[in-house]
Amino acid sequence: MGDRAIAVEGENCFRVAAADRAAFLIDSDAYYRALKAAVRRARRSIFIIGWDVHSRTPLGFDRSGPGPHFLAALLDNVASAPDGPTVYVLNWDSPLLYAVDRQWVPTLAFDWFTCNKVRFALDASYPVGGSQHQKIVIIDDAMAFVGGIDLTYNRLDDQRHAKDDPRRRNPDGTTYEPQHDVQAALEGDVAATLGAVARERWYRATGERLPPPDPGGDPWPPELDPALNDVEVAVARTYPSWKGFAAVREVERLYLDVIAAARHTIYLENQYLTAERILAALLDRLDAPDGPEIVMVLPHGAHGWLEEVAIVRRQAAAIDRLRQADAHGRFAVFSPHDNDSSIHVHAKLMIVDDRIIRLGSANLANRSMGLDSECDIHIETAAGSEQAAAAAHLCHRLLAEHLGTDADTVAAARREQPSLIAAIELLNDESGRHLAPLRPAPPQADLADTKWLDPDQPIEMERMADEMASGSGDRRSLRGTLLRLAIVVALLLSLAAAWRWGPLSELADPAALEAQLSRLRGDWMVTLAVLAAFVVGGLVMFPVTILILATGLLYGPISGVAVALGGAMAGAVAGYGAGVLLGRHGLRRLLRGRLDRISRQLARRGVLSMTLIRMLPIAPFTVINMVAGASHLRFRDFLLGSLYGMAPGIVAITVFAGQVGEVLRAPSPAKLAILAGIVAVITLAGIWAWRRLVAWRAADTGTD
Repeated sequence: MGDRAIAVEGENCFRVAAADRAAFLIDSDAYYRALKAAVRRARRSIFIIGWDVHSRTPLGFDRSGPGPHFLAALLDNVASAPDGPTVYVLNWDSPLLYAVDRQWVPTLAFDWFTCNKVRFALDASYPVGGSQHQKIVIIDDAMAFVGGIDLTYNRLDDQRHAKDDPRRRNPDGTTYEPQHDVQAALEGDVAATLGAVARERWYRATGERLPPPDPGGDPWPPELDPALNDVEVAVARTYPSWKGFAAVREVERLYLDVIAAARHTIYLENQYLTAERILAALLDRLDAPDGPEIVMVLPHGAHGWLEEVAIVRRQAAAIDRLRQADAHGRFAVFSPHDNDSSIHVHAKLMIVDDRIIRLGSANLANRSMGLDSECDIHIETAAGSEQAAAAAHLCHRLLAEHLGTDADTVAAARREQPSLIAAIELLNDESGRHLAPLRPAPPQADLADTKWLDPDQPIEMERMADEMASGSGDRRSLRGTLLRLAIVVALLLSLAAAWRWGPLSELADPAALEAQLSRLRGDWMVTLAVLAAFVVGGLVMFPVTILILATGLLYGPISGVAVALGGAMAGAVAGYGAGVLLGRHGLRRLLRGRLDRISRQLARRGVLSMTLIRMLPIAPFTVINMVAGASHLRFRDFLLGSLYGMAPGIVAITVFAGQVGEVLRAPSPAKLAILAGIVAVITLAGIWAWRRLVAWRAADTGTD
């Protein structure tokens, strides 16, 4: 390893721990099969931390053996045994932008439809634009899986990557392109280290601290052959500075240190290449006369317009800069293809000098360096050792997959050729599986205007809000308010356009509809029905904001305030009563750690806490009502706090919706001016209230 190891605890990694065994699972079929076998051997605990976790993830192509063969069913099966483990599943609480590609209501599949020992939570403890991106599974703190493979659909594939493989099919029957990825299996103390990472992530997401499991058990599947024995493994993380937690940039620091230490070759497989500091480090090595060869394997193109704008255009510019800096002919970038079909690269792996292995969840993107949560591992071996030979063999296995040959052939080519690039060129046959040179055309426009799509830290407004006011409610309020406002504005504008110029203009006459609405507003039975809708909606978790908007549109900006406020209070009381009946025990399974967190907030100051929770909600309307009842908050405090906290928002939403209704029914310059004035007043009032609340909380908590 030289005079000094590259990975140093406290400098560029979280911890260095021993691994008794380590295996490298190329592509998800190998990973899923090993995971299924290990889960069946679990005795105490299973932790799954993911960017996306789907209950119907198929655990391998081969389903001839004993089932269950899908993730949630398997977890339920092993946890239901008398001596079965407790299972913890933590999934990223993704924004609506990703909802189309994800399982709807995963809580039902993982929590409600499984036994009590399967616990599911959504992780929303990240700033706007960030994500929970770690992909780790820990079993009994004795074995761990870490890498780039998510436990979700459209990931399953094997090393053949057959173009039209009928088995590569999503739960809804749709097909997807071939997928390449890598995961590591680890046994020993390093698994306990990764278990500590998982429990810390669970605490940040739920507020619940979990102890490590009792030692014991042997989850390593007998059929899984290790590639390495008795090695030291460093664990590196990324966390943003958020909610009192300091920023952790171990992933970036370790990347920079390894690149600087490279002497002969840097082999990289990654989904992206936009990280500015990593790019600068690679450019420095290309500029050095005695620097290493750099070979990259990246995807051929983007998945969707957002990835095209946020990543691929910037990646094209990065590749162009590397090519221009390659004065010594030591740089090559490829994309794997099978004839004319591309294979999507999702791996996040680096092998340096045939002795250092680095893989995990972190893309070579700015966000993976400082905004998302990430977890990577780093294995360092001594040059010329038997362990280093295993690192070289992993590189040969990967290249063999991409070049349609075997690892021994790749090893022989490397012995014959003066460089890694020359060996690849010798074996590259474009008539079959091959590595096609990746030559994206760099964008002509300045990329500065897209940098905000790939930031390496929380955006400034979000960071300032976090520094001024701690607590999960503040972040949820900022992000949630912006999202809800955008949705409401888009919806109302769409309705207005459809009303004036679309098909709705042919279905109803505005004057006739106004007359009908006037009759409805004057019917006390309709008002009772509206109030009942608030009560029922408050019990079934129907968004109360939608009910308030509808009330404003129906009753107008004046009467709508009274009806909406009355309905919201009636719904709150019904939820409070349901919480009293269910009690804490009944709610605990439904709400998990969130129950205790809300209870602690409610217990602080009664009316004031209730008011603040209503103004800056840390949970949905229904959940707050039920927890308040189950926590035995004084009914008077609950009523007053709810009234004080909800009234400003209800007034603002109802007046706004009512005036929008007036504009839709009979647009005029005067009504549009009134609507613009209402929007301005609401915006200014919101800014003033936010600043006053921040100042009050700073004074109250003694922070500045």
